[in-house]
Amino acid sequence: MIRETATVVAVNGDTVTVEAAIKSTCNACQAQSDCGTGVISRALAPKTQQLTLRTPMPVRVGQEVTVGIPEAGILSASAWLYLLPLIAFIGAYSVSISLLSSNGFTHELWAMLPSGLVTFFTYKLIAYKLRRVELTKYQPVLLGQQEYSAVEH
Repeated sequence: MIRETATVVAVNGDTVTVEAAIKSTCNACQAQSDCGTGVISRALAPKTQQLTLRTPMPVRVGQEVTVGIPEAGILSASAWLYLLPLIAFIGAYSVSISLLSSNGFTHELWAMLPSGLVTFFTYKLIAYKLRRVELTKYQPVLLGQQEYSAVEH
């Protein structure tokens, strides 16, 4: 289970919205002063991420909590989102190049259009599947809570 500390920003019955700071590995990298990716990441990337989840635990706005996400869910979602579209692209490109070359279209760029379309639709299909499965397998859970940290008015 991957654990992260987050702050409760909203409570609506048993539904809780938490906000966690996004951590980047750029701060630990020795090449950060010479790296364009780090500069772009710091300038454009959002600094926080909000998650909404259900919990039977009583929590209050401003309270720090520990949120967990199953590692298996992250690994399988990554495989689905990265590997399957790549395999679909390579397969579609191989089929397209052989079909098009037999019809006189010998340039490789002709095979890119059907390959790109197959990859796009494969990605959309996987995203749809993951959204349906997300409700159970990839759902973050509230693991625990720290002391109340908000200043009371």
